[in-house]
Amino acid sequence: MEPKTVTTERNVANIGVFWNMDDNPIPDGLDPTTVKEFINGAFEDMGYLGRLIQVRAYCEDRSELVSYCDAAGILLQNRVSKVGYAEVDHMLVDILTWGLYNQAPSNLMIITKNVSEETELFGVLEDLKLLNYNILVSSLGKDATVDLVCLSTRLFGGGNPVDQSISSHGVSNKLAHVANTGVFWNLDDCEIPDDIDIYQNVKSALANQGCHGQVTIWAYCEEDKEPVPGITLVSAGDETARFKKMLRDILFWALQNPVPCPMTTVPSLMVISNMSRNIKFAYVLQLLASRGYNVLLTVPDEKEYICSVWLYPFLIPSLENFPICKKSDKSLHDIQTGIFWNITGCTFPNDIHLDELNENIKSAIKNQGHNGEVSIKAYWEGSSGLYHWLHGTITFKERVSKDEDPSVTLGNMFVDILSWALDHPAPSNLMVISKAISQETELSSLLQDLESKGYNILVAHAEEAASPVLPPACLEWHFNTLIAGGNPITRTNYSRDVLSIVQNDLSFLRKDCHDTKGNTGIFWSIEDCPIPSGLDPLTFFFDVKKVLWRRNVSVMAYCDQNRSLDDFSLNDNLHITLVHTADKYARIKKMYKDIFLWALENPESNVLVITKSMPFHITYVIDDALSSRNYNLVLADPHAVGYVNSVWISTSLFGGGNPIDPSGRKNLPSSQEVMAKWKITS
Repeated sequence: MEPKTVTTERNVANIGVFWNMDDNPIPDGLDPTTVKEFINGAFEDMGYLGRLIQVRAYCEDRSELVSYCDAAGILLQNRVSKVGYAEVDHMLVDILTWGLYNQAPSNLMIITKNVSEETELFGVLEDLKLLNYNILVSSLGKDATVDLVCLSTRLFGGGNPVDQSISSHGVSNKLAHVANTGVFWNLDDCEIPDDIDIYQNVKSALANQGCHGQVTIWAYCEEDKEPVPGITLVSAGDETARFKKMLRDILFWALQNPVPCPMTTVPSLMVISNMSRNIKFAYVLQLLASRGYNVLLTVPDEKEYICSVWLYPFLIPSLENFPICKKSDKSLHDIQTGIFWNITGCTFPNDIHLDELNENIKSAIKNQGHNGEVSIKAYWEGSSGLYHWLHGTITFKERVSKDEDPSVTLGNMFVDILSWALDHPAPSNLMVISKAISQETELSSLLQDLESKGYNILVAHAEEAASPVLPPACLEWHFNTLIAGGNPITRTNYSRDVLSIVQNDLSFLRKDCHDTKGNTGIFWSIEDCPIPSGLDPLTFFFDVKKVLWRRNVSVMAYCDQNRSLDDFSLNDNLHITLVHTADKYARIKKMYKDIFLWALENPESNVLVITKSMPFHITYVIDDALSSRNYNLVLADPHAVGYVNSVWISTSLFGGGNPIDPSGRKNLPSSQEVMAKWKITS
């Protein structure tokens, strides 16, 4: 191998290797580990002492080679994938992304058989060489012996400088003197409005947000258009070609405009497009935002704002899964009974064995005409010393998990009852054993809600406790009578004949459960996630429903006690249910219960939860309970979207107006204010 002469600076610069395995596969007789070792050795032989960042490899189908490459420390991925309406060449995107983290004169090696001038790869390498990156093009020989691999390496272009007045792909000469604000505009998504000075209006809108430097706008279209003052029109072909062209130009613009350290100025990047169709686009913008760029977005309308920002990226990947309907309807089985026992104040007698206790409780249930399977869960607090009671038919659990936020404690028994109900459709039997079940408790409210859904509610309590306020169809025991296998306090409830009628009625309803599949329930904490200022509330609510593109969408909006539909400029025709709660913690608990109750009536449906205050331990339970039962669950926090700093609706931007404020604040901080805050905190 002929050694190359490199400058001292390049000698110690970082190294990145990108390998096209389709074009240049692993030589016969070698494996990925051996090839990587040889690549490392080749750089040392050529005098490159910098750190080898990573070897990335690309092929059409990674499934057969991925395990071998992982073992070698080579990151292998499919070279091309479908993203929205466009194909993405991940190798090209990764090369430019690598450049963001490794400034020139870093060393970039491409392993491929051929780089012809007609390819996009040639244009990308040509542009990077303009920025003083050291480009090496290599190829692996087809055959190898034990001590020899043919790796031919040459400097890109033979080491000659690129003619900066010519670029076969038309990128470098257009971006060579880019200003500190670059605007990339997809005309297919947002057309240029007539009869206004669009350049001056966009510049004014950006200046209002602290972007005072020169603004340069590139507008991408399918074919040549009439020139527009202040805008560079880029003819890029169909929508797939435009997508690829914009993505490449944005990354190259970022390479030419690095964020300085210390941060004295902030380069601003605006994209005018429908981001919801471009998951890769959003990924790149998030990457740029994390690198300190001021990332701005303009979308054509409110509906696209919901898709691209307000619920993105939580909603968009899930739209492909709406609805999930995999389970077939089960025939109505023998009614099962789930028993949930709070043993505090209602503990086991000392003179009865656990096996006898189990049989007595089952006997008491069976005597009321319920012959199905019985399961028992018991809940305790603190160190109760009951571990020795553990038995196959009774499982023990702490009433409150140690990791729960005490301000929003739901309790394991409350959670387990709702999860059990999802697996045991009405008319299953639900029994609660507790020292007392007072009327004002969440447990009492839950039992009444489940009874209204068709569940047969059974209760047992201490003899001295008052009878709970429950519907008349509920069976009620004194605790000591129940564990002795006795009868309930009154026999005016379900007989076997009545039970049979209920079974038949609910069996009929179950046959129609297909109608609920694909329904969507939206549970929205409107106090945490208000309608963004500047947007029409009525239109915004309708657009949230339309985004889900399902005909049966119900909305539960959780708010303070003194709110009404008038406060949100809404009306009764929107079919929104306002749920009033005392405070944030009450909203969380109420929302949690309502999600499960709605899911009981809508099997295998879609659940969208919009909030920013749901504790992790509660979201985990919801996710585990619903996702494992073929519900499509989306947990969205509009305030957690981090890939853009400001968002305009196109009509506002083109009129020189202000961006949307998602949190209700009237003025967003300018980039100077963000910089000042950064300097203070750092």
